[in-house]
Amino acid sequence: MDVRTRACGIRSILPVVAVLAASCASQTGGREPTTEGNACSRLQAVISEADAHFENIKRQRVPHRLGDRWEARGIFPDTTCEVWKWGGNEHYYCLWNETGEVAARQSFEEGKKAVRACLTNEWTLTEKQAKTGRVAVFSRENEDTRVALRYLADTRRYRPTWYTSLIVGNALRDPGELYHPAP
Repeated sequence: MDVRTRACGIRSILPVVAVLAASCASQTGGREPTTEGNACSRLQAVISEADAHFENIKRQRVPHRLGDRWEARGIFPDTTCEVWKWGGNEHYYCLWNETGEVAARQSFEEGKKAVRACLTNEWTLTEKQAKTGRVAVFSRENEDTRVALRYLADTRRYRPTWYTSLIVGNALRDPGELYHPAP
């Protein structure tokens, strides 16, 4: 996965707009002006596509040994966003590289606030410790679609690399156990 690194994480004067703002950096054309309203609209559009297997979000299919994946339009600035098909279930997945654990945790906390501001009161937040980092899952009663934010470390290297991720999907029961295809 092509993960774009950022030197300063998601730290801005307006974290809600910064976290849920522009399209993926790999998208062609210029960035749209960012407002809290259009950032929330993008998140809600991704959520509404879960039942349709993200068909209107998928772009070019990219072969991968772990399963099917498609490039996808993002809702976060400077991230890599894709739709992954794992075990018959499809998930919208964004991942961004942080400069360390503190930056990943800060991005995670700001992301929770931004997502909460975009969702209705029907959505509840459940948060727990994951193998590395933490995971926050927004869900609705009697609905399958979940929105999960997580900060995590890829510990396969000498020094762990920290990431923050967003996953939207219908079969997202325990995103703490979900495989994160970090590079």
